[in-house]
Amino acid sequence: MDTSIAAAVASVSETGAVAPESVNVGYDVNLSSDIAAFADSLERADTIQAPAKVEPSALTEAIFAPLEYINNEASALVEYAQNATASGNELSPGEVVMLTARSQEFMFHSQLTANVANRTADGLQQLFRQQS
Repeated sequence: MDTSIAAAVASVSETGAVAPESVNVGYDVNLSSDIAAFADSLERADTIQAPAKVEPSALTEAIFAPLEYINNEASALVEYAQNATASGNELSPGEVVMLTARSQEFMFHSQLTANVANRTADGLQQLFRQQS
């Protein structure tokens, strides 16, 4: 970092103001106003208190339920595969078939959820177009 820029940032944090000529980085670019605006935004962010934690609504939970199901299904599939390979033995034909079937079931649920989400988004876009 250029020493003039570092000095300007330090002076902003100490005094809250930067002299316009203090930060000229070349190519006729002056960063003084950007640094001052950034310092002001940091001060405003410090004064804003964090909002109280809001519990998710029933609608939000319903929207994210399919994603949670897919996440849980993926975790179970990973656990099953890790247990199968951690045993050190070769997978039996039944285990290979079971792993394949569970993988295909997971992919089906993922594709189905993605399809529903895409159709919902398309429907909402069409609704907003009709409203305007």
